[in-house]
Amino acid sequence: MTEHELYALLDERGIPYEVFHHQAVMTVEEADKVVPRMAVPTKNLFLRDDKKRDFYLVTARTDTFVDLKRLHKQLGSRRLSFASPELLQEKLGLVQGSVTALGVLNDDSRSVTLVFDETLAHRRFDAHPMVNTATMFLWMDDVLPLFEEHGTRVVFCDLSCKTGPAAEA
Repeated sequence: MTEHELYALLDERGIPYEVFHHQAVMTVEEADKVVPRMAVPTKNLFLRDDKKRDFYLVTARTDTFVDLKRLHKQLGSRRLSFASPELLQEKLGLVQGSVTALGVLNDDSRSVTLVFDETLAHRRFDAHPMVNTATMFLWMDDVLPLFEEHGTRVVFCDLSCKTGPAAEA
């Protein structure tokens, strides 16, 4: 699904959104400099288990440290690590820097579980529309039915650890 196909799908479904176009951003830090705060800012992690059988797309608040050891226990999965750019392209049709929860709509095999930080429930959040030159602002309650209709498994988890490993030492 392309950026414009996504807009058409959202329009067809009557799902409201706003879009802000900007220069390409590859990191949360770059996005912070150019994207207005119109919703909860998020980051996305594309993960795989150690056997490359189970895949997870995690969407969390940008200030959340995602502890992969804790997350794999919450999900009942094997150990987790970052998936390769090749797997990202294969599974979600995305490239690094453009990772978005909306990418699961490209998962024809329905093999990727979408994991949201529970603090995003019922909130307005930001997401790339399949490209890193724009940011969308959507309400979680509006897009959840779209993911579920697509056949994507959606899970909300407590990812509340707000500090990184250095701060915990």
